[in-house]
Amino acid sequence: MRPRGEARRSGAARRGRSSANVLRGRAWRLADQGFRAYNRGRYELALQRAEAALAIRPDVPRLQLLRVYALQKLGRNDEAARLAAQAIAQGHGSPELQTALINLRPAPDTGGAPATEAYRKGFPIATEAYTLYNDGKYAEAAQLAERAVRIDPSQGAWSLLWLNALENQQKFDDVVQYGNVAMALGAPNRDAIMARMRLARQAIANQHAQDAYAELNKGRLRQALAQARDAVRIAPDVASHRLLLIGVLQAMRDDAAAEKAATDALSVDEESTAVQLLRAYLRQSLGEPAKAQEDIDAVLALDWISPEQRRNARLIGADLALAAGDKPRALALLQPLPADDKQAEARRAQAGRGWGSWGDSGADLLAAHAPLQLCRDTPYGTVCDLAPWDDPGSDSPASRAYAAYGRQEYPKAIALARRAVAEQPDSEANQNLLTTTLASGTAQEQQEAMDRLNTALAAKPNDAGLLRQRGYLYNARKQYDLALKDFVAARSTGDAPETNMLDEAYATAAVGNRPAAAAMLRQAIDDADAGTITLDRQQRFDTRSAIANFSREWGVNASVGYRGARSASNGLAGQPISVPGNSVFSTVEAYWRPPDFLNSSNRTFEVYGRLSNTLRSGTTVTGAQVVDNPCGGTINVGESTFKGTAGWPSTTGAIGARFTPDAGTNLTFGIERQFLLGTATRSGALNAGPDSVRCALNNQAATIDYQGNKASGGWQAYMLYGFYEGTALRLDRSSWYTMEGYLQAGYTLLDHGVAYTERDAAGNVLGTGDGRLRRGQGFAAGEVRIGRSMLTSYSDRLVVFPHITVAGDWYSTQGRASGVPLAGASSFALAGNGTSWSAGAGVGVNLRYWLNEDRYNAQRSHADLALQYRARLGGEADRAKGFFVTLSYSY
Repeated sequence: MRPRGEARRSGAARRGRSSANVLRGRAWRLADQGFRAYNRGRYELALQRAEAALAIRPDVPRLQLLRVYALQKLGRNDEAARLAAQAIAQGHGSPELQTALINLRPAPDTGGAPATEAYRKGFPIATEAYTLYNDGKYAEAAQLAERAVRIDPSQGAWSLLWLNALENQQKFDDVVQYGNVAMALGAPNRDAIMARMRLARQAIANQHAQDAYAELNKGRLRQALAQARDAVRIAPDVASHRLLLIGVLQAMRDDAAAEKAATDALSVDEESTAVQLLRAYLRQSLGEPAKAQEDIDAVLALDWISPEQRRNARLIGADLALAAGDKPRALALLQPLPADDKQAEARRAQAGRGWGSWGDSGADLLAAHAPLQLCRDTPYGTVCDLAPWDDPGSDSPASRAYAAYGRQEYPKAIALARRAVAEQPDSEANQNLLTTTLASGTAQEQQEAMDRLNTALAAKPNDAGLLRQRGYLYNARKQYDLALKDFVAARSTGDAPETNMLDEAYATAAVGNRPAAAAMLRQAIDDADAGTITLDRQQRFDTRSAIANFSREWGVNASVGYRGARSASNGLAGQPISVPGNSVFSTVEAYWRPPDFLNSSNRTFEVYGRLSNTLRSGTTVTGAQVVDNPCGGTINVGESTFKGTAGWPSTTGAIGARFTPDAGTNLTFGIERQFLLGTATRSGALNAGPDSVRCALNNQAATIDYQGNKASGGWQAYMLYGFYEGTALRLDRSSWYTMEGYLQAGYTLLDHGVAYTERDAAGNVLGTGDGRLRRGQGFAAGEVRIGRSMLTSYSDRLVVFPHITVAGDWYSTQGRASGVPLAGASSFALAGNGTSWSAGAGVGVNLRYWLNEDRYNAQRSHADLALQYRARLGGEADRAKGFFVTLSYSY
């Protein structure tokens, strides 16, 4: 950290500082191995690695200090003192090395009378303290050193002995406390004491940081945030602690707070390139692309950064520009990079294709292409840099595996995780990473993940993290009862994160206990309000949406539709009359979900009742034309008009049941009994198919009417496949990609008794009889809508969905009348048998307003207004083209 009044160093000085602070290649690896060995108590190995590293880089004080500390731990104090003095004489010293030398060389007895009475009294106590210290008895040494200091505080070496003895016991808080006491008593070596206190504070901060990482790995974000804030408060000049705090806030999905933390970090060190680039990413995620690019420019303006850092800044800036849809800016950033730079070329190609087009949103791209945070331990502490998401030269396969996993590139993530484990098999984090990635792989890889988890849990049966990992894997394998058991066991350990409650609730719903799951999620809302669990705005909304879904037992859907051509799906005898023209149709349906039968978070079973009819029927005009005479020749037919039936006479009803066995596949099966309620649905005039029958009727100038009874009806069986992405309300962004569609197929059979009446042109009855009217129809229909949903400035509950659409249908109809009072032809096929299809495409817009919410439940109702215009692609023109308008309400 630089004092505010210090003049800016020259670029050359900064470059010199940068190169001195970084170990590379073999020297870095040896130093890293040495410090790790020292931390594990393997002092001989630490000494060997330190000496090997010093042979390459003798100018690094921390390596000198590592060698001295290792020798001291091995009891070779004289050698340690000699080498420390030698390093200092050669100009490779540091305050810490000076302190170590003083500690290794206790003040000798000059043989003469002590300078003061205090020194005479304190000297033997200090001598004994040194002896105890060198024997590793640090607690006793600290006690005696404190006594000596309080007797004669002018002996600075005794104060350092006291603090070193406390440090070796890892009593870092005491080092800070008693360092202040020693200076208050009058110790003359204030700089050395303050250096020791600074190291102690860093050690305290490091412990908070380690605790934060541990809590973060367990998913306990609130606890991780508190520890990260303490680490930054105690050691504000340590960049890795600042990055940790920013990372925790990102994990909590609080990008605004993370951006503020980055700004605070830059106020301490304005030349931290990692923090500046990370703030650029955060600003882009907050919808501030101009400010994001200002941060990129600030990094590029630094004259001391390495070519690799400059290149990475350009690539990251290009990613942010592409996510914002600013292709010129992206190309400008990439322009200085050579043509053979594969990463730059990939971004140039992406700019040519254009991110942010249909199917991709900037926010989704930003999340999938987040920069990598590459951190490494050095003799000067942890150093972090930011690299682009596809950095091939990263020395951290674990970081790249996490990034690939976040982009759902699971085979790549698995390969990188295997490499991370091969390089560091003792790393528990890498082992967990491999298990996590395997759980998203093939069935064979998922089984490997399960075997690893079972082995790990056999050794540590109460590990909450492992239990939760296995619970997620059981969920993926649809073994929901076992998943619930693991989430409950994780909670029982007391080490599960706060969000375990949510996982347990969803697993409870998956096994069929939806009411209990809803109750657990209500408790989560209460805990969030009380501050004991962290839910951001979108997480709270998703939780409330789940409550609304799990507690729902019944509902009502109503719709009114206007279309220039009515779909022939209701063109059967006994269905609402289907005629070309501007007609308005309605449907009202009520459904019930039995709470204790078949329903879970993954299955839905409903019984329902439905009424449908034509509210207003358009008029069909048939122009004058010449048609074939079924008896031979032709007939001139004049212009005629026809208006279809509307209102109650056109009403049909149905009672049915439908079942979705797996929400993952979203395939629904249904069966219903249909009722011909309106008089027009069960009566009409027969239109014979065979020419011989129509000729006989023409010769008599006769027609045949039919009339069914009130019990008339039919059966329909069907299956429906639906696919939906982005159709739910979002509160974490203003627009998002949306695709929805369905494909339905089924068969309807109407076979009921009717009374036939044959009449002549004057209305006289020529004959009557009882017979049957049978009509079967197979059908298939589908539609796809693709576009972007956007929140409006009017309300965050009003969503506009402009889209393109493609729709089609196919029908195969077979109808037959039997028992007809017509001489020689009592049974015949009806006209219109055969198949027909239509297909159309066009554009449309949908307005959806969400409503009916409370504290626990998100919006349980919505009103939709959909308008489309389709052009005919093929098939029946009257069905395929025209305006299609639907107003619907779901309660």
